[in-house]
Amino acid sequence: MKKIFYLILALGLAGRAGADPNRYEWRSFGGQNVGLQPLFAWWNSVAYATNGPLDITGMDSNKLTLVSNIWASLPARPLPTWSRIMASEDQIVVSGSMWKLNATIEPAPMMVRHETIYLRNPPVKEIQDYKQALAAYEALQAAQSYDVASEQNMQSNIQAQADALRTNSAAAYPAANSRTIYNETLSLQAASTLTVSNMTAANARTQERDAQMAPLQKYLATFPDPRVYWLDHFALRTGKQIDGLEVYDLGMAAGLTY
Repeated sequence: MKKIFYLILALGLAGRAGADPNRYEWRSFGGQNVGLQPLFAWWNSVAYATNGPLDITGMDSNKLTLVSNIWASLPARPLPTWSRIMASEDQIVVSGSMWKLNATIEPAPMMVRHETIYLRNPPVKEIQDYKQALAAYEALQAAQSYDVASEQNMQSNIQAQADALRTNSAAAYPAANSRTIYNETLSLQAASTLTVSNMTAANARTQERDAQMAPLQKYLATFPDPRVYWLDHFALRTGKQIDGLEVYDLGMAAGLTY
């Protein structure tokens, strides 16, 4: 339980909100820091220029004209070489120190293209924290289900003993069976006392787990599918390629890449 407590504490202190690109405002590239706050502000302030996502994968001349018009309507943006990249865990392949992604890329809000890329400085710390949070949550869920089932079973057993005692008392002659009924009553009382004690302990455990599960559930709920890691970050388009695939770079950030 202490391990889970410290995990929850770490997630809370780091301010990690799961799948939200407006995080890790400072990125480091070889000791040089880049602040992304202006990009976050611009991205969230511009009005969406289309009614839905515009897929610009393999743009034809009509799309190129539409994109040019959209760009012309937007206020000047900071950090133009940065794009939002997204990928689920099943679209990620570890390739040495980099990740190879089948990514969805947004060069601007609501403009997307689908492309296989390499990602330098991938979010290895973030995915590690996600997996630890998911494992802790599932372990708590399993323990919770066991205790709830045990409580229900204990209640059923006491009810069955009480029903049997009432049936025996009604069917028997009092004089001949008073000792038997008395002994059964004592047994039921003892069992009830033990059951109440066990149920009280189980209830205390479930309440403690509820408190531990709440922040984990909140964290996991920020992902499109709480049981699948989702990468969603702004990354620098480096202009470099590996085997014909573009290379993007998250930069270094505590809690994200290390």
